[in-house]
Amino acid sequence: MCIATFALGSSADHPLVFAANRDELHTRPTEAADWWSDSASILGGRDLLAGGSWLAVDRRGRLAAVTNIPSDVAHANARTRGALVSDFLSGDRPASDFVASVGARIGAYRPFNFLAFDGRELHYVGTGSDAQRFELGVHALSNAALGADWPKIHAAREGLATNLETEDLETALFELLASGANGEAGPKDRLSRRKSIFIKDPRYGTRSSTVVLVSSAGRVRFAERSFSATGERNGESVHEFTIDA
Repeated sequence: MCIATFALGSSADHPLVFAANRDELHTRPTEAADWWSDSASILGGRDLLAGGSWLAVDRRGRLAAVTNIPSDVAHANARTRGALVSDFLSGDRPASDFVASVGARIGAYRPFNFLAFDGRELHYVGTGSDAQRFELGVHALSNAALGADWPKIHAAREGLATNLETEDLETALFELLASGANGEAGPKDRLSRRKSIFIKDPRYGTRSSTVVLVSSAGRVRFAERSFSATGERNGESVHEFTIDA
């Protein structure tokens, strides 16, 4: 997942709105979002190579997500960053405690950004950044340190803020996540990846778009669309459930 934008307490109907694209090698084996067979309370996609996930939720209304930060430095025996998602959702620790513990061992992973929402607060930790809690409002991050001044980050944050009160919020967010999908396909360099929200690249591009809506009535809607190496939609997974008390 390489762009994520989210709104906390900015919508009367949805205390949490989360929209994200995952960019990855098209050859990397992946399982579409579903309830996990080995942990039935967790819903999300699975990375079948390393066993982790880039974005998932659980029946308690908790959410976790991770983005990588490209690095040319070798990290021998590094832990898989996707395991942070499953580790948080499999446990009971508040987001603040879990994120603090990740920060204490951050050197064990290749560079990353990690988000954890425990139903009340959303906390963050990343390579080169201190653990912190996000304030209410609209935020966005990508494959760079928090606060990076990238065009796609600005576009994602502004797009979410503009559409928060749209009647069909889910459709509007999928349209936002598809920004750039109609562009010319072809290999993208690092600079161009900072501009377009959707990356159409035959080798390493947008694999999926996900919208998560947590309602004030305690309902969660998790919708994921999958894409081929040519940028065409080739799958969709939609799940709705009531948060466990």
